[in-house]
Amino acid sequence: YDRLIAICWPLRYSTINTNLRMLLIIVGIWSLVVLLEIFPVSLAARLPYCGSREVNSCCCEHSPVYRLACTDISYNRQLATAKTLTALLGPLTFIIFTYVIIVVAVTRIASISQRRKAFHTCFTHLLLVLLYYMPVIVAYVLGNLRLVPNVDLLTSILTISVTIPPMLNPIIY
Repeated sequence: YDRLIAICWPLRYSTINTNLRMLLIIVGIWSLVVLLEIFPVSLAARLPYCGSREVNSCCCEHSPVYRLACTDISYNRQLATAKTLTALLGPLTFIIFTYVIIVVAVTRIASISQRRKAFHTCFTHLLLVLLYYMPVIVAYVLGNLRLVPNVDLLTSILTISVTIPPMLNPIIY
């Protein structure tokens, strides 16, 4: 969003990206995240757990918790898949859409040096987006298709995929 405004409307950047608008965007995103989590947590809290209560994951996610239940969890599984697709593909679709608009705008710039500067600015961000989304999407797809035989391996993949990209942020930028 920031790059879209900076490249497509550079002279209006400070009037578009006001503190109030950024606050509203942050509150909106956090509200969406909370809403995405409340329903699965309330469903998992109502499930009967007869066996082990040890969660086989480094973080207490919905999927490892509802798998411990001793009842039909097909609805929880479908909800987890829908939530994952929404949480992963929603922002990724928005990012791709904004970059399509940016590419169209940048190709209209007359100066080659300005095009290079704009693409260089966007390239670092796209690199981090790919470093984050590709391993997470692959891990979730492999996990949902049950192609990863070991839960510990899947947990390791997910942990690395959400840890390494933020650590690379300062190096890439």
